[in-house]
Amino acid sequence: MKRKVISMLLATTMVMSLLAGCGSSSTETTETDTAEGTAAEETVEAAEETENAGELPILGAGIYSSSDNFNSYIGKAIVNASNGVFQTNIDDGQNDQSTQNNQIDTMLAKGASCIAVSVVDVTAASNIIDKCKEAGNVPIIFFNKEITDQTLLAGYDNCYQVTSTGGDYGAAIQGQMIVDYWKSHPEMDKNGDGKLQLIDIMGDPGHTASQPRADYVKSTIEDGGVALDLLEEDTGMWDTAKAKEKMDAWVSKYGNEIECIVAGNDAMALGALQSVEAAGFNAEGPDGEQYIPIIGIDALPEMLDKIESGEVMGSVLQDAKTQGQTIVKMAQNLTDGKDVLDGVAFELEDGAKAIRVPYAAITKDNLDVAKSTYAE
Repeated sequence: MKRKVISMLLATTMVMSLLAGCGSSSTETTETDTAEGTAAEETVEAAEETENAGELPILGAGIYSSSDNFNSYIGKAIVNASNGVFQTNIDDGQNDQSTQNNQIDTMLAKGASCIAVSVVDVTAASNIIDKCKEAGNVPIIFFNKEITDQTLLAGYDNCYQVTSTGGDYGAAIQGQMIVDYWKSHPEMDKNGDGKLQLIDIMGDPGHTASQPRADYVKSTIEDGGVALDLLEEDTGMWDTAKAKEKMDAWVSKYGNEIECIVAGNDAMALGALQSVEAAGFNAEGPDGEQYIPIIGIDALPEMLDKIESGEVMGSVLQDAKTQGQTIVKMAQNLTDGKDVLDGVAFELEDGAKAIRVPYAAITKDNLDVAKSTYAE
């Protein structure tokens, strides 16, 4: 259809040139023909560029749920990095594996050259790999939710994953930040008992990072020489509203006895902040009479604002931008038949087919580090 349009444009241009020649001198006709010939060439080139843009390979990409703030940011990073490289959009799995399975079927049916997905249920990874194999050994890159079964990834040459550092999932950094704050702010021990009265808001129990984050943050605090008194620990499902609901009950029960709140992600930390501020805490920052240090993980833009204002103590950066760029570069390499690490700034983890993008501690003193990862 586009070729027909181009042919019609050329035909129209030729007719106009002939008509112009009938009413002009030979010199004028030559000049007009030259100008209109150039215009015709530019029209063809522009049309061909438009046509070629539509021929970009397809990167089928999906996140497990848009309700997870970080998942949405990494999806946006993938779209931005795909500009001029892939045709892509981000499907929302809506935290339902059957929905995501259908989306992946559609991606493959449309001829996706590579699949990149944050899987809803990590146990479904094997089925997704089978889908890619059956579609012609289409490469697949898992991200965000870690596939811990390395034999599964090793069993398919075209399968890799991109995540943040595994094991503690950033919680060791989070715990050390709390230890450092405790030691530099003796007023944090409100009752003077030498113990940290802590509330821990965990993520979705079905997520590979949820339990390790809860475990590592506590063990890191204790390994740092701080005695721990765990007041409450329960899931907020990575969700701001759910975390606020939990925190409303706990702040009503404990009030100023709470000496620190740690959350498995920023969304839940922000829910906790809403709750404590409604109860009269943190609005004036650490210099106010009532302050409860809060710390999350992700260092999302909305969290950075609260760190800058002093309402929140800090967060741990999970670099969505770098992960998105890495995913797209690996997908491009796999699509072009190049080495998967060509032009990639990271190496595969020893004994695994995984790229680990490191976490980083973020406080008011180095907000620029986190802000730079969200710059377009």
